[in-house]
Amino acid sequence: MDLIKIGKYIAGKRKEVGLTQRQLADKLGMSDKSVSKWERGVCLPDVALYSDLCGILGISINEFLAGEDIPQESVVQKSEENIIGVATAGKHRQKKLKSVIGILLAVSILALSVIGVMLVNEYWPQNCIYPVSNAKSVEMETVKMLSGPDGALIYDYKTSDKYKRLIIYRYEYVSGKLVCKEAIGSIGYEQPLGSPKSGKLFFVPDVEHSTVKFISAGSGSLDIPIFTDVDKDEFNLRTMLGLAGKTPIEYDKEMGLFALVCGKESFCTSVIDEYGQTTAPANDYVCYFSVEFGK
Repeated sequence: MDLIKIGKYIAGKRKEVGLTQRQLADKLGMSDKSVSKWERGVCLPDVALYSDLCGILGISINEFLAGEDIPQESVVQKSEENIIGVATAGKHRQKKLKSVIGILLAVSILALSVIGVMLVNEYWPQNCIYPVSNAKSVEMETVKMLSGPDGALIYDYKTSDKYKRLIIYRYEYVSGKLVCKEAIGSIGYEQPLGSPKSGKLFFVPDVEHSTVKFISAGSGSLDIPIFTDVDKDEFNLRTMLGLAGKTPIEYDKEMGLFALVCGKESFCTSVIDEYGQTTAPANDYVCYFSVEFGK
């Protein structure tokens, strides 16, 4: 994110609504020095202030993070860009942390070789995928705000082998029985760059519009229809399921990553591994997604 651009945008919108830095600060319970820092691009406001700040300035959270007014026809694209940008913002801090860890490992490698191997496996896993674990980080809190009421599920993955495409499959279950399975689409990787060695995958459900957006950061996205043969208004209760921890990537084999479980009056809790077959836990409606790293 461009902090200078966002800061100038905040300043411009503040002036449009006729507020001084002090007046804006008072409305937010902050100091005018804090507002000055935001407008100079020194830092962003605390994520807890985003909604109130945007409400006062008369802008959306997407416009705030983009640092510009967004025309209606560009809202979806900018929302996608913001979700990816925010979720990957912490990556630079992680790289610095890994550099420090690398130095410490180099110094102590002879005495702590076993511990060093364990740390390397933890911070540089190969051919595996795992959910973004810090759900309360600033990045994740912001992604939730951008995603809407149904939230988002995000994965990091790392690979040492090349693959040609990501194939996305959708399954639909009604009362525990499989009623539909299909390959929804794929994202291909052209030579000479080929497939990335690491990246992020996003599942962003939008029940109101009967879709799930699948995003492969930097590679592409797909809007996938859900509730294709049922009335979504029947299902008032819902939850998301995903992988619980680090999982090896097996090429040319489906891997279940996301399930939206819905019920009319209740639903039974389960794990993602219970789906992907012809039968599943007897919930009223489930939309399950798997991904294949295809060679």
